[in-house]
Amino acid sequence: MEWPRTDGTAVPIELGSAPVSGGNDENLGRVLLLRDMREIRVMEEKLERSRRLAALGKMAAGIAHEIRNPLGTIRGFAQYIDGRSVDEKSKKYARIMINEADRLNQAVSALLQFAKPREPEISRFPAAELVQRTAALMAADIEAAGLTLTMDCPGDLHYRGDRDLLLQVLINLVKNAVEAGPAGSEIMITCGRKEDAISLAVSDQGPGMDETVKERIFDPFFTTRKQGTGLGLAISHQIAESHGGRIEVASAPGAGTTVTLIIPIHHDC
Repeated sequence: MEWPRTDGTAVPIELGSAPVSGGNDENLGRVLLLRDMREIRVMEEKLERSRRLAALGKMAAGIAHEIRNPLGTIRGFAQYIDGRSVDEKSKKYARIMINEADRLNQAVSALLQFAKPREPEISRFPAAELVQRTAALMAADIEAAGLTLTMDCPGDLHYRGDRDLLLQVLINLVKNAVEAGPAGSEIMITCGRKEDAISLAVSDQGPGMDETVKERIFDPFFTTRKQGTGLGLAISHQIAESHGGRIEVASAPGAGTTVTLIIPIHHDC
């Protein structure tokens, strides 16, 4: 059953009951045992999610391989047409085909990465280095969207993890912030300590999300963007878990979104 609390939330509980009898089988009452099921519910949800992702990963790998082969052929012929065409209209159409084939190939690569994630290669490096590399790689996108980027990352914070995989996570988070933020707004990257972990938060001033969207953002292929594949956050979540960490999301409609990557300071991946 659900036990209501004064703050409006509910706690899942398991209720057990047994009779209490006296020496002459006299009924003295009943014993009630209330068990807080929150941790068990969380474990059950994680297990079910893992099962779904494993099945989806196998399917995605098969589909990705089937798509990639004919996709390479299509792109090759488009390049051939582009090189042999003399009129600009044919060249324009051929280049559109090449660009779309490249975009589809990126989606296929993301599928393969999701289906068969690589093991982290562990090293120690400053969190500020991760932030600075992301800022450099995303500078053109941020400028094109009319946004500004603010960074606050102390130099004494160090990650122990896979530099490239964590960079991929941060780039995914910043890309989402760029998509969400209105022109003239700010994206902020903030580093800090959270208990025995390093937290790295990306905040935007976009429209925010309701609870329904928040519950699904890590589901593969779920996206609210027209051009999105729905794999960026799913892969980011996968990478965070491979480092023994997690991703937390704070958002509300009209209040922007903050997505925080949390990685333990000492963890053997």
